[in-house]
Amino acid sequence: MKKIIGVDARPLAYGFTGNSRYLWEALKEILRQTDTFEFILYTNKPLHPVFQEILNHKSIQLAPIYPVMGILWLNFILPFLLKRDKVHAFWGTLQLLPIFKLSIPTIVNYHDMNFLSAKQTMTLLNYWQHKLLSRFTLKNADKILCLSQNTQREIHAYRAFTKSKTSVIYPGANRNKIISKSLNYQNFILTVGTLEPRKNFSTLLKAYLKLKEEYPSYPYALILAGRMGWGDPNLALELKAGKYEDLGVKFIENPSETELAYLYHNCIFFVFPSLHEGFGLPLVEAMIENKCCIASDIPVFREILDSQNDLLVPSLEIDSWKKALLEMANRKTLIRNPLISEKDWSWENTAQKIIQELLEILYKD
Repeated sequence: MKKIIGVDARPLAYGFTGNSRYLWEALKEILRQTDTFEFILYTNKPLHPVFQEILNHKSIQLAPIYPVMGILWLNFILPFLLKRDKVHAFWGTLQLLPIFKLSIPTIVNYHDMNFLSAKQTMTLLNYWQHKLLSRFTLKNADKILCLSQNTQREIHAYRAFTKSKTSVIYPGANRNKIISKSLNYQNFILTVGTLEPRKNFSTLLKAYLKLKEEYPSYPYALILAGRMGWGDPNLALELKAGKYEDLGVKFIENPSETELAYLYHNCIFFVFPSLHEGFGLPLVEAMIENKCCIASDIPVFREILDSQNDLLVPSLEIDSWKKALLEMANRKTLIRNPLISEKDWSWENTAQKIIQELLEILYKD
């Protein structure tokens, strides 16, 4: 008999973000590799259209949706639903479990510890939720799946008792075979992410505009691809209005999967100026296309990048970003050496490890 796994599917209520992509790709690969499990998706919001196709799989069900505030849904509605559906284990994908320990085994993903190390990058509500409730989640979870070694270190420093139940499971990346034919951009630098303070796009934009002012013949445009977020409405409005397009800056809102594939495949190099990340999946998605990268000099990016191919820059130093953009453009070659294979970062490996963790909590006795 299949084991029923309940999944916090709230990340799939939005478009492609780091959280939703991790869950989406991991679920698809788990379903491809094994028929041991049946998954029931629980969410307080409808699934985004881009994720609807997963409901066609015979081992996936969508539980009834109760449209209430997330924290209330998690603590008062979800436990009832899990019990009603006789779920064998629960997979928390958004770093929070119900305050009161569930009667079934649980695993939880931890992408970052922003409420400790980068609270300025969070909305006030999100900050207080994680600050007040993470201690319960870390205590109640049977297994904690960390997105990076840096996140694992931060969790251990915060709660030493977690050392026996954490594992690092990196995400994978896809080298897309289907690439959009609707775009026709050439000679551009790419960055990807949600418009929010943590992504630090304003620093990158200032550096690029300063570079263009000093070197008008700089050969590469800058494309920012992502979705609207919070924290800097003026920047969002300016980009949507095309204020900087004459200077080479283009904003592509909510790019499709095939459009993203085109952008990664055709960019000259990739830039990622985040102030803080749990991992930095867009970097790997660029690397799998063998693009060199410029990124903020933060601990987690030192796990991913290498000095032979990539540049690390102090996050908020505009002149350092300007210098790095110029240095990268002056390189003789901008192809990674050695080349990256699809096996280096694969969702197949990610799914195998999650399957192992699920089996371990289900049969630990």
